[in-house]
Amino acid sequence: MLILFFLIGLFVIIDIVRGYLKTKDKKKYLVSNLAGTAIVVVLLFLFGPLFVLSPIKLGYSSLKEGNIILYYPAGRIDFARDMMEKIKIAEKDNRDFYKTTTSMPIIMAFSKLDMLRFGAPPDAGGVGNELAVIVNERKVSVNVIAHEMSHRNLRYITGKIFPVPNWFDEGMASYIGKMNYYAGRTDLKRELEEGRYHRDITKLRGVFGTTGWLKIVFIDKRSRSVYGQTYEMIKYLFDKYGQDKVYNFVLSVKNTDFDTAFKNSFVMTPEEFHQEFISNLQASP
Repeated sequence: MLILFFLIGLFVIIDIVRGYLKTKDKKKYLVSNLAGTAIVVVLLFLFGPLFVLSPIKLGYSSLKEGNIILYYPAGRIDFARDMMEKIKIAEKDNRDFYKTTTSMPIIMAFSKLDMLRFGAPPDAGGVGNELAVIVNERKVSVNVIAHEMSHRNLRYITGKIFPVPNWFDEGMASYIGKMNYYAGRTDLKRELEEGRYHRDITKLRGVFGTTGWLKIVFIDKRSRSVYGQTYEMIKYLFDKYGQDKVYNFVLSVKNTDFDTAFKNSFVMTPEEFHQEFISNLQASP
């Protein structure tokens, strides 16, 4: 969602430049458009996806412990303290793998509108991006918090907006979040036999991959299936190669593309790995 806001902003800037080049009264055009743009930017900071960067956080208070800072609706300190305990557990689960203590700003969203304005799908459990972790109060748990933290940490240690394909990003987040309650191997094997298994999952990449993922989750209503599949794929990777091997692979993505790093680390392409996983699934009792 944050990428969507960025693309919209880029489109607006391009449109303003085009209008400036065409107009005769350039001074008047600049004054009127820059004033409107300034208002929009202020609103994005005060009420939108840039909220975490704003020095003024209307209606919110903060609670800080170590590298964690929690932004919560003012007056709900008991809720915030309870949330902080959950967050610390989730942060440790992330640190055990990612080995980082980077700053972790977390915003609690208390409605679908809050989720949307902070840059997250309104019905999601949360979202983790370069700026912050947004958590949906209606679906909050240690698992969900750890999942969203993983998205942020993966981007932090690789230094990339889209460091890995969606299947790896989501599978890793679910694995770190101990989300083993989606479709398991027995369910996936049955889906494979019935032709409902997501065989093209490794093709979901970048902006369009994210769009495809959101379609599967929110339009096709197959979140249990796709989250279970990617969780089991990552678990298989960890079980076969070990945590250190997977961690070193993730670090290597910082300096090369995902496919090259994957093949160098595991001596197979992501597609070959997926086929191996499918074969393993088919052979399981």
